[in-house]
Amino acid sequence: MGIPFLAYIVGGLWIISAVFDYAYFTYFAQLKEYRIDRFRDFLSTQAGKDELFGYRILWRSLLVVVLYTLLHGMLSNLFLLGTIISIDILTKVYCVLRKSIRRPVVTAKTLVIIGSLVVFEILLLFFLPYINIILLILIFRWFFTGVVVVLLSIPSSLTKKIYIIAATKKIASYKKLRVIGITGSYGKSSTKEFLSQILASKYTIKKTPKNINTEIGVAKHILSTNFSNDDVYVVEMGAYRIKEIQNICDMVHPTIGILTAIAPQHLSLFGSMENIAQAKQELLLSLPKDGWAITNVDNEYCRQVIKNLSCHVRTFGSDEDYKPDVLITDIENTKTGISYTVSDEYMRMTVSLNILGKHNTFNIIPAAIAAKKIGMTDEEINTAVEKLTPGHGSITFVPYGKAVIINDSYNSNPEGFKAALDLLNTFPSTKRRIVITRGMRELGDLSDQLHEQIGGEISFVADELVITEKDVAPPLTQGIVSKFHTDIKHMYSPQELLEYVQSLKDSDVVILIENRLHTMVTKELGI
Repeated sequence: MGIPFLAYIVGGLWIISAVFDYAYFTYFAQLKEYRIDRFRDFLSTQAGKDELFGYRILWRSLLVVVLYTLLHGMLSNLFLLGTIISIDILTKVYCVLRKSIRRPVVTAKTLVIIGSLVVFEILLLFFLPYINIILLILIFRWFFTGVVVVLLSIPSSLTKKIYIIAATKKIASYKKLRVIGITGSYGKSSTKEFLSQILASKYTIKKTPKNINTEIGVAKHILSTNFSNDDVYVVEMGAYRIKEIQNICDMVHPTIGILTAIAPQHLSLFGSMENIAQAKQELLLSLPKDGWAITNVDNEYCRQVIKNLSCHVRTFGSDEDYKPDVLITDIENTKTGISYTVSDEYMRMTVSLNILGKHNTFNIIPAAIAAKKIGMTDEEINTAVEKLTPGHGSITFVPYGKAVIINDSYNSNPEGFKAALDLLNTFPSTKRRIVITRGMRELGDLSDQLHEQIGGEISFVADELVITEKDVAPPLTQGIVSKFHTDIKHMYSPQELLEYVQSLKDSDVVILIENRLHTMVTKELGI
């Protein structure tokens, strides 16, 4: 007897449902870099709890149990499966219509995860006669995704070690290549971009691209890059755990290291500020005795780090009490960018640049110091600094109809947020000033305190605050000073936020975008 036509329909719908679900769960795994520690931290947030208690995990499980209990025995297994999967498909159609489908960036790894799980379900449909077990598979798709991710981590770990060993040997073969490492809780990417532009005016350089700052990311970049004609390699170094920066240093062996700042970024993963400081100082501690450590002495933790160093140290900062080697004063926003005065034991000069955001001063100065230590003259550095342009991750102005967008979507730290608010404050009060933010991430136990402080800063500057993340809504709202009458809106739906920003397109407003938003919104804004 042949397979009924209805079985093909039910099977087809089932596989469509499986593809959507496994893509959805793989998206979150990829978003958290397939790391258990980052995913565990995500589950502690309101967004994570919403997923746990949302349709795909909790409510679908309850739906399946209820329908199975009520209809088992009344309908054939095929009709029962068809009923359940039809309801599930309708929920996915609803998500498609609302443009809230989440899917991972297509890579070999995501294809393996999704493909293997879909094939697994196809085999079950063909060979497993027990409807209750098949329905359990539907309920626990999130679990099976996790199992495959964990299993793949074993060969991934071995592959990672092979990449790192190969990259270490390759980079060591370029005897004349000098390596500059950059780390810090924030400002790494901007400092890398500024330093690369300065050095490129005299030297042939390579730099780690965009967000590449992990062990495996750096290793892959080294293996895919020819450094034969290069003088300098600028390496951004990030970490979520102690020893990760050390591992990058063991691979590339920097002779100059820049530590931008130590702050509570990723505090929820590190567990304490002391652990963050220990991780960040790994770059400076790895430098040879004739190497140069460059850091910001305004920062309390950076001041502690330099006490343990055996290499040369060059410091910068704006507080004279801490006696920086390079003193930065008179930092101001201008109509076209920033201006500041910089001085050391040999010179004093005022600089005006077409770079937005006063905080970028603390990214440009260490880049200039590093260029000096590589061998550029003051005149060469000054000429290059005058030509600097915003790099990847810098604040930019983006026109949006009659509105102006201040795009600070790459930043999510307190100092950067405050600097963006300073920039927003330069616009005339006749313009309506709006802040749209999901808040700052992975701040651990300090999250509420820091968001409340930022809420206060926002109320001094903005006419309106749009909050897009539930976790940060209470402290941000608590921080708003009532006498300034800042209007607060809560928009947790990407579709609702999209419609709102579209309504502002023909208005005389300036909108600060702080931290990343849903892709449908960023595409609309062109950021």
